[in-house]
Amino acid sequence: MDNARQIIAEVTDNVNQRSSSKKDEITVMKAMINDPNFTVGVYDKSGKVGEYCPSQEVRKMVSNIVTATTKIPNTEAKELVDMYEFTKSDASTLINLSKEFVNTYLHTGRKLPLGGRQNSNVELMWKEIGDRTAEIPVKGTNDRVQTVVPAHGGIKAINTCPSWIK
Repeated sequence: MDNARQIIAEVTDNVNQRSSSKKDEITVMKAMINDPNFTVGVYDKSGKVGEYCPSQEVRKMVSNIVTATTKIPNTEAKELVDMYEFTKSDASTLINLSKEFVNTYLHTGRKLPLGGRQNSNVELMWKEIGDRTAEIPVKGTNDRVQTVVPAHGGIKAINTCPSWIK
């Protein structure tokens, strides 16, 4: 079993460009859901209120599924699930589910609070971006050309300074 914090540090150390990486997403998710010692502090306006452990949460969900479908006792299902090491495929499924939830939920018009963490309190919201005219450079010259950027959707991040830091 990989230590999630070590895996995150390795991924961070190997980043030389900010583009997305499905491989890194899967590596980090797999480490998070397999590491029972990986926790993050959860904060609200009064400060730290608890900790969140992704491995415990996903294992609780899977053991509930096992209990409900097999009718074995919850303690036995928990023991079975605790022995399981989640695969890259499992991690990929959770990533895809998480992304689709974020995309779908934001279309409801509600903000999506990502939860208070030690140094941040981020919320996301859907934003309609109107069409506009933009100047873009012409490759190989100093010229610029006007182009119309059509209306499209986007995501706005709200990240005020958390009260527990002030």
